[in-house]
Amino acid sequence: MAVPTLALVVVLAYLIGSIPTGAIVARVYRNVDLTRVGSERTGATNASRALGMGAGVIVLLGDFLKGMLAVWIGQRSDPGTVGMALAGFFVVVGHNRSIFLKGRGGRGVVVGLGGLAVAAVWVFMPACLVGCIVSVLSRYISLGSICGAATAIIGGVVMYVTGNLSFPLLVYAIVTPAYIIIAHADNIARLRAGTERRLGQRVEGVRSNS
Repeated sequence: MAVPTLALVVVLAYLIGSIPTGAIVARVYRNVDLTRVGSERTGATNASRALGMGAGVIVLLGDFLKGMLAVWIGQRSDPGTVGMALAGFFVVVGHNRSIFLKGRGGRGVVVGLGGLAVAAVWVFMPACLVGCIVSVLSRYISLGSICGAATAIIGGVVMYVTGNLSFPLLVYAIVTPAYIIIAHADNIARLRAGTERRLGQRVEGVRSNS
């Protein structure tokens, strides 16, 4: 694949990821700046805690579709899998470090899952399942996200060793979940301190900016 085409895929994926779904929904929903409430992240978890489950579901779907769209573009642009791998990583980078939010954003979990669903569905499925189960049983979404990301890494390695995943997608399945886990550094600190918010716990004191 030509380098200019790969560069275009990277730029497009980053810009797609940068679309601040959570920030937009929060503004439309209640004119709230999501980067100033709760965890100050723009993902579905903070949106649901600050604005309610309805808003959280909209953000979740939007972020998931961002990941799918970016990787689909990478897939269409490259007859191999390098384009998908690059798109899958950089759409998460864009989401976490949005150019439209001056480098702020989410943690990349849902966007990463959306990309993984297109690039490697058999890695996506166990990662999603483990993440959901751990989140429900522990009542810590962050812990479920971290465990899901770790499962994706393991799944990627297993799929590659068994000949069911290309090397570029192996790198993608290792680097992207690792990046997502690193993005949870503050959550890990709060989990260790016992101060992490639990599933269903709302953010107090959210006010409309109208």
